[in-house]
Amino acid sequence: MTLKHGNYTFKPHEMPMMAGAPASPDHPKKRRLAYLAIGVLLSLAAGFQNGFLSAVLPQLRGDLALDLQQGGWIQAAYFMSYACMSILFFKIRKAFGVQRFVRITLFALLTANLSQQLWHHYEVELFARASAGIAASGLLVLSMYYFMQAFAGEKKLAGLVFGIGLMQVGTPLAQAFVPFLYADGLLGSVFAFQTALSLACIAGVSALPLPPGFHERGSFTLMDAVSFTLFAVGIALLCAFLVQGRTVWWTTHWLGWLLAGGVGLTGLALFWEARRRKPMLDWHWMTVPQILIFAVMGAMARLLTSEQTVGAAGLMATLGIGGTQMGGFYLMMAIASLAGVVASLILLDINDIRKPVMIALACFALGAWLEIGVGMQTRPAQLYLSQSIAAFATLLFMGPMMLEGIVRALAKSPDHIMSFSAVFGLSQTLGGLAGAGIFSAFLTYRTRDRLTDIAQNLTLDNPALAADIRRNAAALSTALTDPAQLQGRAVSQITAQAAKEAAVAAYSDLFALLAVMAAVSALVSFALWLYRRYYKIDILAKEKKVVFAMLGR
Repeated sequence: MTLKHGNYTFKPHEMPMMAGAPASPDHPKKRRLAYLAIGVLLSLAAGFQNGFLSAVLPQLRGDLALDLQQGGWIQAAYFMSYACMSILFFKIRKAFGVQRFVRITLFALLTANLSQQLWHHYEVELFARASAGIAASGLLVLSMYYFMQAFAGEKKLAGLVFGIGLMQVGTPLAQAFVPFLYADGLLGSVFAFQTALSLACIAGVSALPLPPGFHERGSFTLMDAVSFTLFAVGIALLCAFLVQGRTVWWTTHWLGWLLAGGVGLTGLALFWEARRRKPMLDWHWMTVPQILIFAVMGAMARLLTSEQTVGAAGLMATLGIGGTQMGGFYLMMAIASLAGVVASLILLDINDIRKPVMIALACFALGAWLEIGVGMQTRPAQLYLSQSIAAFATLLFMGPMMLEGIVRALAKSPDHIMSFSAVFGLSQTLGGLAGAGIFSAFLTYRTRDRLTDIAQNLTLDNPALAADIRRNAAALSTALTDPAQLQGRAVSQITAQAAKEAAVAAYSDLFALLAVMAAVSALVSFALWLYRRYYKIDILAKEKKVVFAMLGR
């Protein structure tokens, strides 16, 4: 097969690796740098989609007068659309070509950001968040394509790592920007920034489009549409279950219907796929030991990194710290995440792919250990080091894990990228949401237990407590004159203080649990690494030969 663009005929080593992918011509240096710059923009924009949502959700709930459950649906709308779109986009690229995929992605991005700018309503926000999830999934893949144009040969694999890494940097960077964008107290400034960013992405892609590719008409069938619909709706229900479980608590009866529907539809989709002659998702490949281990490790990474949103950020919120006070904290996280991306590229060795994973797990353990013993006087600056270590480890971990999965999928066949996307996407999305849910439940129960311990000393026979009540009453005496009200208000302040101390102590327990989990995982990873090194086992030996041949090595 030959591929032409104008008067240029692409050489054999410049041909696309698969249908729906762009060609890889030998670009001059300046054009490679331009592709690299646009890739950075697209990758950060992908991370900003969720980053801005997380940062402005409390203000959004206040502006629209939403309760916690409605706010949960806004958050769920993003994950429900993001989780499975990479599978559908693969089919769209293969059947209709990369340029149509680019147009769909950029249209979803502009729709998401522009609709928030023009119409500030709850229903519009749900639609915008769902569109943002679609856009983020497409932008991630698009950024990877641009990064791959910036490199040659096997170094193109580094472009994949760079794309997923910079997307993660976008989340804390957005949270660092929001306090300054929201300085006037209006969300319009945040929405305007997002809209401007989407227009910048459109301008960059229009100025320097991807090289052409070829596509296979008819590769997206009605049976594919049925499978995707069942699978996507099932995963969407599971995402809604995990998000709303934290909001309305897990015993709420209608959550059971979400869980049953999610498990049932996902299982039905996989059952359907397992019996198709040409499945969209290769169930047998997805359940081989190597892929299952990959999925578990990916989910473990997201489980541990959810500590950053539930743990450190939650602790600061409990202590009443937010807004501009957290700007420096999130900026440090962004810098540490970027350092993790760079370190991941430096340490990346396709012949020893899991070595950075072992180092990252040890970093997780160290970061969590440093946070044990947090107290009422803890402030963001005291968490800079520990959280920077955790953010660094997150990106150090993710690069080699994703690269291993892609290499295994490509070695099997280009179509197995869909199966890889399902495994990786679900391990990341569901792993992160499940981690947040598990840790939130842990904090709730530990706060209750800690409060019970504190309450044993909250008796009027305790001289220190009696003195605190008198001191609070004296401070309130200028506003209240009724002795009963004065006593009641003084006691309620003591109770509130006890509840806050119990919550902070629960966070210390959470950090201790995470330190143990990460340390055990690091030791197991180290033992397996030593075993492979002693017996000279290369876990990707066969797969590398196939993939390197594709890349023209």
